Amino acid sequence: MTDDPHRSPSAPRSDGDPARRSPFDGFSRDEFEFRRFDTDDLLGRTAPRDEKTPVFFEDTERDADNADDDTAGDADPDLFMAVTVDGQTLKASPAPPITLAPRRAGAQARAARARRRPPPPAASAGLQALRTILLVLAAAILVSTIFSLWTRPTFLPDNFRAGLNQVQATQHLINIQPSPLPTDVREVRIGIVAGHSGAPQDETFSEDPGAVCPDGLTELSINTTVARLVVAALQRESYTVDLLEEFDPRLKNYRADALVSIHTNDCSDYGAAGTGYNAASAAARQTTRGADERLLNCLISQYGATTGLPRHYGITNDMTLYHTFSEVSSDTPTVIIELGYMRNDREILTQRPELVAQGITNGIRCFLRPDIYGSPPIAGQ
Repeated sequence: MTDDPHRSPSAPRSDGDPARRSPFDGFSRDEFEFRRFDTDDLLGRTAPRDEKTPVFFEDTERDADNADDDTAGDADPDLFMAVTVDGQTLKASPAPPITLAPRRAGAQARAARARRRPPPPAASAGLQALRTILLVLAAAILVSTIFSLWTRPTFLPDNFRAGLNQVQATQHLINIQPSPLPTDVREVRIGIVAGHSGAPQDETFSEDPGAVCPDGLTELSINTTVARLVVAALQRESYTVDLLEEFDPRLKNYRADALVSIHTNDCSDYGAAGTGYNAASAAARQTTRGADERLLNCLISQYGATTGLPRHYGITNDMTLYHTFSEVSSDTPTVIIELGYMRNDREILTQRPELVAQGITNGIRCFLRPDIYGSPPIAGQ
């Protein structure tokens, strides 16, 4: 038997056995029609009209190829190949029909795995860091709001509040513009009186200690220490400063841009009320009344803000009729200040004299430089 020249190389030989005869024998290559069907066609949802629904059989070689393609991500499980001759699908092999459910299930499983796949590590870490930062900021804002609204002013210690007040009192912007023409530089003179210092009026005493505590602490020692610190601070700013005694002969018609007499309240036990500072200007002077009041207001506002001590109200004649008011020149602004009480305010007066001196220095600066400090609040007596 001669070989058919049109026989497919893969088709089995018939060799005279009808059972082994190829179903393609007797047909030329031109009589074969190859068609492609999608999944819907295979399931019978869109079967071609006037044609019998083809029966498809498994092609083991193609399934192996599709398995490899599926691994690479290029498989197309919804397309199959069939052979039709004269409108009839040929039964190429006795293999059982192809089952589509496993392939659809495999595709669905791959899609589900792709959906469950976590985002890239870099993006996930960035989102986590951003969320952490937002949570920390929200917590910080909430805590600061609660702390500000429900915290009493006395929550912070006195020395801490005094430091804050000192910073606020001295935190001013200095904006000095150069002058195109030379200007006259006037000497600014300031007088500082250390209360009870110098020779006393009573010649039977060698010195006037002022108020004295049972343990020997004297008002004179507090006044002198603070007065010297004030003088040193003002001199560092190029002011001309005179350190004066209580009955200094230079006080007669003394002329200066400002004069402050420093004193301290006694060591008696006044209970809870025996704390704080106070200041006063002359009650009878009219020529410098406006300047006296401005110096007084500056001293009261800046001293309290710097030291944190409360103001003690109540003015005595010893303050408003202070002898120095009548001795100095009528155009010298003058005030007297009581730094605090030697009993209840002992710690700040003896342990922190620099802070006390800074309060007085700030008050004098406020008076001399209204362009920087502005107008002080009016302090009632």
